[in-house]
Amino acid sequence: MANKMWKDCEAELDLLNFSYLSEQVAEIAEDDNLSPATIGIYGDWGSGKSTLMKLTKKLLDSDQNILTIEFNGWLFEGYEDAKTALCGTILDAMHNAEKKNLFVKGKDKIAELLKQVDKGKLLSKGIKYGLDFLLTGGVGTITELTLTGLISSIKQKAGDVSEAEIKKLIDTLNTEDTKRTEIKNFRKTFKEIFDDCKNERLVVFIDELDRCTPDTILDIFEAIRLFLYVPGATFIIGADERLVSYAVKTKYRDIPGHDIDISKEYLEKLVQYPVKIPQLNEEEVKQYITCLLLQIEDLDFKTIAQAIPNMGINDEFTIESVKAALGKEPTEKIKEAFDLSNQIYSSLAALMKGNPRHCKRFFNTLMMRISLAEKRQITLQKKVLAKLMLAEYYKPTFIEVLMNPESKGELKQLENGDNGSAYTILKDWVNDEWVQKWVKGEPLLSSISNLSDYFYFSRESRKIYSSNAEILSTQAKILLQNLLDSSEAVRNKAIEAASQLAPSEQILLSKAMFEELIKEEIIDGKKFKSYLELAKNQNQQKEAVAKIMSLPNTRITAGLVGQMTAFVNTLDIDTKEILKTYLLTNNKLNTSVGIIFK
Repeated sequence: MANKMWKDCEAELDLLNFSYLSEQVAEIAEDDNLSPATIGIYGDWGSGKSTLMKLTKKLLDSDQNILTIEFNGWLFEGYEDAKTALCGTILDAMHNAEKKNLFVKGKDKIAELLKQVDKGKLLSKGIKYGLDFLLTGGVGTITELTLTGLISSIKQKAGDVSEAEIKKLIDTLNTEDTKRTEIKNFRKTFKEIFDDCKNERLVVFIDELDRCTPDTILDIFEAIRLFLYVPGATFIIGADERLVSYAVKTKYRDIPGHDIDISKEYLEKLVQYPVKIPQLNEEEVKQYITCLLLQIEDLDFKTIAQAIPNMGINDEFTIESVKAALGKEPTEKIKEAFDLSNQIYSSLAALMKGNPRHCKRFFNTLMMRISLAEKRQITLQKKVLAKLMLAEYYKPTFIEVLMNPESKGELKQLENGDNGSAYTILKDWVNDEWVQKWVKGEPLLSSISNLSDYFYFSRESRKIYSSNAEILSTQAKILLQNLLDSSEAVRNKAIEAASQLAPSEQILLSKAMFEELIKEEIIDGKKFKSYLELAKNQNQQKEAVAKIMSLPNTRITAGLVGQMTAFVNTLDIDTKEILKTYLLTNNKLNTSVGIIFK
């Protein structure tokens, strides 16, 4: 049986009801009075930036006077200078635009500029040089090197270029006047192409900046600003605004003594029209995940999806609206898809902060577990598995406890609302509001005979990733790096910023930080304190205690115990006693434990 999973890429159909956004972006790009323009499509990692850009491109492609180009800076990273790659990609596309009969009158000038770019590529051999040497003043940053050392450095990257050619190029470029002239001439020629080709427009879509290094991000912006920003050209950039700000801050520090945020000023000057993707609300999450389920089962998916853009803001996505779109009674399979989405959409919307990619990952994990089970001739019900997976994300420690076969009787008591009985295995969760609501929701798990099968494939699917850090978003990876920084100020800032992540990713971040801490032979006390602070902010104290107790008691030093004071004060009585008992198994900790557990 083929895997029923969803590809992690932009969607061809509008499942997110982005049509109003794509129409707005297209209108700006088509308006001659606004050209040249840079449009920023801002959104969190996985929020649908690439999908919005794809939908906008589709609209613009219907205009015969517009040439659209897609550029992915991440693909060139490490192999070619970003400025060279961007300029070369644009000029190549303009040179080969015969299909739309565009830029024909500017072909000679396009070819002239291509030669300049190719000259840069000759030196670079597809690595870090290129237009940085040829046009932007990169040479000025290396003039302190000796000529012999510089030639040697370049020849390591471009061995088939003669020393005479390198000397000639350096002599030509090694003045500020020459560099300014080269930039001015390139831009002048690029502008003349549009002057020669009246009413012909260029729209460049620049995506995947979230994945690029700060240097690559700034190189791409610099190429736009210095060479390509002329009337007739529009640039549409998809990025997480916070990551671009981070890139700017790594290169330019805020001016001391002045109330100026350099990253904010930089972005506002470069991007004139910011378009922010809103977070999906509960109804939109239900609509999205229902469509995902219909798509994977091929259940009249396209007909239903095409009706979404016609829905009003306050319209509910119901089985009745599907019936209206189809013009017939929905099948039982379609009703089952709605039933599953109705079961989990509210929790999923809160857990994933309305993030489409996180939602898709949730369902890919679900379908992968079902597929793994089928290969072992075991059937897992989607609704049961989805319910258990929600608890895995929200309350991972609770799920570990629930895996104990002896918990089933107590689980039934919780389902029946019996909070007065004596609990042993689940005693720490009886008063947990989220757990109370979860256990009483359908389907009731105490009636499922093969729960152990679900738990087995939960463990198996977790083995696919060697670490939690591997599946963090780019933003969360940066936060992880900062959480492990030696500076307390940097760590505190990262703890504060982590609260903006989706709850599911906050949990992953906390796990990843703990994994990194215990890699060291001696756990850093100050970073350990930051880990506890992170867990406290996320209301994951029980999970943090479970992590600590997973370590051999010999790894816990008196210094680490001393960092627990503020954390311990936030624990409930039972959890505090459990942690205290564990710590006292190491006699060397008796004194420090006595101090913080007064």
